[in-house]
Amino acid sequence: MRASHRALEPSPAERARSVLARPNPATVTASELSLDLAAPVCHTGPGDEITLLVPDDHRLLVEIGPDPLEATVEFVDTAPLDLRDPTRSLLWISGALSVPEPDEARDRALEVLARDPDERLLDLGHGHTMVVLVPHLVVHSAQDGCHLLHPGEFGRAHADPFGRWEGPWLRHLEQDHPDVLYALVDRCPLPLPDGRPRPLGVDRFGLLLRLESADGDHDVRIPFRRPARTPHDVAHEVHVLAGIDHRH
Repeated sequence: MRASHRALEPSPAERARSVLARPNPATVTASELSLDLAAPVCHTGPGDEITLLVPDDHRLLVEIGPDPLEATVEFVDTAPLDLRDPTRSLLWISGALSVPEPDEARDRALEVLARDPDERLLDLGHGHTMVVLVPHLVVHSAQDGCHLLHPGEFGRAHADPFGRWEGPWLRHLEQDHPDVLYALVDRCPLPLPDGRPRPLGVDRFGLLLRLESADGDHDVRIPFRRPARTPHDVAHEVHVLAGIDHRH
């Protein structure tokens, strides 16, 4: 279930880019090959290419070899809570996988660190190796349908600023403030089905709730009054929408 009014939402490219930025599990498939990646560290580069950090002993590095490997990488956008159906969306990226020389890998990592101080990149050269994926096709499948994205459109998109922060925050919201979740449902101007409200996701435009009942799962987006720029903004918007004085 989705809200019927035209609230601001992330674009399909932004949502797909956010999947890549979060620590989601992935699977690499090529002809008869299928390899799992627990939670690769992923970033996009200036040429629309994607970098992944994988363990030094991963079989993928052997399969790539000296020549690029044509493959499809599937990322499963997994909810940070223990839900009946934890999959929020799927992202497929088809393209050529290669392993750069160590000097090139370090240069790529430094370029990323200049714009995104992701400390996970410090694992490069310390148990992890960089793999470069040059995408030919990007597809994002979510509740609202399947979106075919041009690699350039995907590469130019920015991940939601709260992507890496949302997991701990959503778990805190459910464990410590279930009253806020029920208040959000009670104050929602749209008719909602009955069910236990679970926090499904958050982005700068709003909060996603899943209502779990015996009849199934229903998802609803509760838009913020204005886009959030900081975690404080997110908490403030949620409290206002729930009718709770955030000052206390």
